[in-house]
Amino acid sequence: MTHFRESLQLIYRSYRRFISLSFILASMVLMVRVYEFFVTSNISNYPPGSSVSILIGLKYDLILYLRISAILIIPFLLIAYFSQKAAKYFFIVLSVVLILTNMLMLQYFSTARVPLGADLLGYSIDEIKHTIETSGDLNLIPFILIVLYLTFMVRIFIKHVYIKVKPWFIVLLTVLMIGSFLPLKMLHQNPSKYTNEFRLFIATNKLNFFAESIANHYWQKGKINNQTYTFKKEVPSSSENPFTYIDSEFPFLHTETTPDVLGTYFELGETPPNFVFIIVESLGRAYVGEGAYLGSYTPFLDSLMEQSLYWENCLSTSGRTFEVLPSMLASVPFGDHGFAELDEKMPDHISLISLLKKQAGYNSSFVYGGEADFDNMDVFLKRQGITQIIDINKFGDGYSKLPATNNGFTWGYGDKDIFKRHLQEFKVKQEKPSIDVLLTIAMHDPFNIPDQNNYDQKFEKKLDQLELTSKIKLFNQQYKKQFASILYFDESIQFYFNEIKKLPSFSNTIFVITGDHRMPEIPISTQLDRFHVPLLIYSPLLKKPEKFSSVVTHFDITPSLIALLNGGNYISRPTAASWVGHGLDNSTDFRNINTYPLMRNKNEIMDIVNGENFWANGRLYQIYPNMDIEPIDNSEIQKQLKDELDNFIRKNNYVCRNNKLIPDSLKKWTFPGL
Repeated sequence: MTHFRESLQLIYRSYRRFISLSFILASMVLMVRVYEFFVTSNISNYPPGSSVSILIGLKYDLILYLRISAILIIPFLLIAYFSQKAAKYFFIVLSVVLILTNMLMLQYFSTARVPLGADLLGYSIDEIKHTIETSGDLNLIPFILIVLYLTFMVRIFIKHVYIKVKPWFIVLLTVLMIGSFLPLKMLHQNPSKYTNEFRLFIATNKLNFFAESIANHYWQKGKINNQTYTFKKEVPSSSENPFTYIDSEFPFLHTETTPDVLGTYFELGETPPNFVFIIVESLGRAYVGEGAYLGSYTPFLDSLMEQSLYWENCLSTSGRTFEVLPSMLASVPFGDHGFAELDEKMPDHISLISLLKKQAGYNSSFVYGGEADFDNMDVFLKRQGITQIIDINKFGDGYSKLPATNNGFTWGYGDKDIFKRHLQEFKVKQEKPSIDVLLTIAMHDPFNIPDQNNYDQKFEKKLDQLELTSKIKLFNQQYKKQFASILYFDESIQFYFNEIKKLPSFSNTIFVITGDHRMPEIPISTQLDRFHVPLLIYSPLLKKPEKFSSVVTHFDITPSLIALLNGGNYISRPTAASWVGHGLDNSTDFRNINTYPLMRNKNEIMDIVNGENFWANGRLYQIYPNMDIEPIDNSEIQKQLKDELDNFIRKNNYVCRNNKLIPDSLKKWTFPGL
């Protein structure tokens, strides 16, 4: 009995010492927020008004402190039972590691403008290393301050004098530690209380966000993987092209009835048209076209919109580049980390390139200023039977790469040189029609462009010309390099069209222009804004231009182009397909008649658009005609969208792991795996 009492007393004394030590941990967590307030926000040019969000974040820092303490208490007490000194050093080491991680997460956020989460799991070590190399010129000041701070805190820990804590306070703190893990609304952020998504992320504790994201990823993954998908014969009847699904073994397979909405706009000839896809890195609607809330920095592209079929409310299918080619060219689901990341395990599928090559003898090419193996783009394109890939290794002489950072990194050739390289190929008279895909590169961190000073001055001049509020102008001023790169792209594409119009093949070419996603380095306003991009279809073959306000996605492009060619009797489309998209909607009024899953990053499918509702990261929003969103409470719609998204993920996982996207009867329109 005496031994038991002594053990209890030892545990109690150890608990008091733990609480006393944890006060230093609390001060370390607080100092990270102070560091963000005085250092990170200034070095990284947080937009005006960010200070309030930083201070609000103190609440979430407290939650992090309580959660760390709750996790460490049991192992601390177990170690302390045998050695108080060992327990102390256990706590010191773990605390320093966690705070260092929190500060590194903050550094990542200050560069990427979004907090790091489960998307980290979708990248290899080489890809992470490559990302670090691309992050621009390294600023050593933050890292020096981090090292000095952590050194100071370790000394404080070692020399720490235990503080006597009252029993009632121990009880209170224990209750708070346990309560920090409860599913209470007060413990989670409400996006409606912030003016934009970036301020929401500022207030977020970056380490807590990372831990929750990883935990939710594995919990959701395990939960969804243990369930089978629900097979329905038809999608909701609100769609004007409802899918009639054929076989539960191939859950995406449906009768191919995509309407030819483009045919009435084109005067097609006897010869099949050429296609040129211009995919622009980070071309978001926030700064492109009429009504851009940051003002438009693309005067030439805006003029081209007036001569095109233009969808002002197009959504990319992912928040990064990795999914743009599979979605635009094949309308396929995502796989675990992006369709192309499936590599040799990519399920058999039909694409625009493979179908036109097999049926109409099209040649095809991909022109990219960087390395084509980035995001496995080359692997995906070779699966389509692409004729030629021109990347950084195949440009040849006479072209210039983007200016390098201080560590010698450059993405590759700039936008103007990418367009020049394509013009060189396009000048060669071809007996066969062609599909060419161009992917630009300059509107990407580190945003180094040729003649930087000249474009910086053009940005200042453009900013003065735009009719923007002083608040938005002050905001834009923080991101001079980013906006300068947009102006550089716009002049590059103007050069391209001035030159390509001189070539004979121009008269029979259809150009599809869009962005792969919105630029995250300019703070994003809403969770939908990251996907909002323009979509233009321009051609001398157009009878008339038209502007559409309906919501469409990259998924819809290939089904509509195939319907156009089928209607022109250039090809006979398959009677069944596994497109995710329903085809482009040519409504001039704002509406969304379909359901679209969206993949935020390489490891998270957590967003879905259904009609005028948007389910994102566990919250329901209403979408307005200007593509703004507002949180709403509707448990019935919330459950419907969550169930639809979960069922899509289950189908996505099944078809990509078991090669069940299309049956054998359709594989004649594909190319074998490599």
